[in-house]
Amino acid sequence: MRTVRVFIVGVAIFAYAVISIAQTSEPTPLTLPAPPTPVAADTSKEQAELAANIKELQELKAQNEEILKEQQAALDTLEQLEKDADQIRIFSKRG
Repeated sequence: MRTVRVFIVGVAIFAYAVISIAQTSEPTPLTLPAPPTPVAADTSKEQAELAANIKELQELKAQNEEILKEQQAALDTLEQLEKDADQIRIFSKRG
């Protein structure tokens, strides 16, 4: 019975030693593949696309400014109507 215990303790110590040594060994370095070489892009095509995008953005900006002007005009009209309604309320209470 005692020999079985000694055997089990010995195997446990041996397993612990193996695991400890395995954890302290240096990991293998990662090897990354070389980055692909960029394909030579047609710069004139890219510049044309960029110019088209800029033109589109400028058009959108102009449209947005026009919408903002319309909204400001509507807001001014509503404010004037509100002032007029307040005056009507005041005069209706007096009369």
